[in-house]
Amino acid sequence: MAVQGFEAREKSVLTLIYPRRPQQRLVLLGLKKRGFGQGKLNGFGGKLEPGECLEDSALRELQEECGLTADRDGLNWRGSLTYLYDTKPKAMEVNVFDLNVWKGEPEETEEMKPAWYGHEDIPLDKMWADDAYWLLQYLDEQMATPFVGRFRFKGHEGPDSWEVLEHFVAPLVPASVPRFGQSEPGAALLVSTVSFVDAPNARPLESFIRYHLRKGFARVMIFVDDPSDTATLDVVRRFPTSRVLYRVRGEDLLQAQRQHCASFEKLASFVDKEVSARQLLDFEFAATLAPSLACRWILCLDSDELFYTSEDSIVPHFQMLESQDIHQMSYLNHEGVPEQPETQDYFATVSLFKQHQFAVPLTAKARSGLRFWMDRSKHGQYFLFYDNGKSACRTGLGATPSSQHLWQLPAGHKSCTALADPRRMDVEGFRECRDPCILHFPVCGVNWLYAKYKTLGAFPDKWLGNMPLNESFHKDAREAHLSHGDALSALFTEQVMLDSAQAAAQIACGTCVRLTEHVKVLDSVPAATTTLDSTADPALINSAVAQGDTLVGVERGWILSKAMGYLSPELQ
Repeated sequence: MAVQGFEAREKSVLTLIYPRRPQQRLVLLGLKKRGFGQGKLNGFGGKLEPGECLEDSALRELQEECGLTADRDGLNWRGSLTYLYDTKPKAMEVNVFDLNVWKGEPEETEEMKPAWYGHEDIPLDKMWADDAYWLLQYLDEQMATPFVGRFRFKGHEGPDSWEVLEHFVAPLVPASVPRFGQSEPGAALLVSTVSFVDAPNARPLESFIRYHLRKGFARVMIFVDDPSDTATLDVVRRFPTSRVLYRVRGEDLLQAQRQHCASFEKLASFVDKEVSARQLLDFEFAATLAPSLACRWILCLDSDELFYTSEDSIVPHFQMLESQDIHQMSYLNHEGVPEQPETQDYFATVSLFKQHQFAVPLTAKARSGLRFWMDRSKHGQYFLFYDNGKSACRTGLGATPSSQHLWQLPAGHKSCTALADPRRMDVEGFRECRDPCILHFPVCGVNWLYAKYKTLGAFPDKWLGNMPLNESFHKDAREAHLSHGDALSALFTEQVMLDSAQAAAQIACGTCVRLTEHVKVLDSVPAATTTLDSTADPALINSAVAQGDTLVGVERGWILSKAMGYLSPELQ
């Protein structure tokens, strides 16, 4: 079986701004006088400078290129266009703004010669080739905004290189982003507490935000856990402030949380030393803000997780939950399995996942797959990290996070789960839901493993003072990091990564699954194809076949209980 690997595609982020007089059907364009695109008409814009956000970059470029000045309030973010080139590994992501209010009159500069054009008079033959596919529809308001587009060009140099090989432009889901204070059914807020201070780079954070916006989250709120984390700040500033909001750890945030979070006094003594305490306060604070951000749902994830769906948008799913008066939904999580020792962006390259135990088929082959993982783990674990899912919750109810995984709802509200726990024999509220689900990428590269435990440091054996941590990979990794040797690398090789034969065997067993929707959304590029033989090392697949084709419920429950060595307290 041939399985295609993926490589992350790095992107440059740029702005493009169109001053407009809609009533007169006029748009200001500029003739590029030098440099890239010389001789072509275009809007005004360019690359972000260090420390700039999108809006500030757009306004600076506007003034530099045609002399107009404006305020942020007059800018309207309309969408983003990604440009891929067969002869250039780095892509460009261009954020499109328009502007109806400004100061001054257009004037020629060293870079551009501006002029007003009626929509019907725009000379598309003198513009970039992609403009013919979207510009007039956008200006004439025949295309819903915000939109997202993708263009692939034959090349990036020479007279014949700008041939459009592939093109796609469509409204971004949801079709309209709710205005602040005016919620719409299915509108959701994604929240994450983030630190990339010790990380190899912050490219996964860019993918994390981009993926969730593309899948229809109305807004993303990032809590920057370290004020010195310039890598995280640079990433969040690459997105429009109408969609991506951020708060930086410090006294102002602490005071706001003291004022708005009922759990503040209980958690305050742990804030300086435990990230879990800061996360819980961040989540509770975000929940109080969500209604004013026009979001009816809140989902809190770590920055190594995705809310995965094969559908174009998550909005219909949340609309369906609303229609059935469901106020909280808990989702299965699947754990990423790296097949190479290093990656710059695990979201864009990892496509193999250990399925949650409740999604593993009831077969002897699957049992052998579970035992493979448990045997290679010092503590008999199947998942090396959590296995109790993550939950989305309705906002405006007064719900508070009881953990990073679950919300405490007020009496009289309905909670459902995709996790029916055989250890409790509790199926109340169970609802079949395989899609959406949570994809967890906990340590998908040696450098990311080192970075994770450098950030966590010498964390205590109890969470928040009274929740003991089981003996697990998590604690072993802490000790390996503190030993300052090669023990962490050994853990990665022995317990985390699979080679091609092992991956093939696990897919054949049914414990692992190949998922690629997220890498497509992130414009990853195919890597060299690896041929996997699903019959490789038959002992990995067939060790339990002689014992029969099915497992009885009690035995399955025992295997799952043994496999789940890393549990949050509420499931013990």
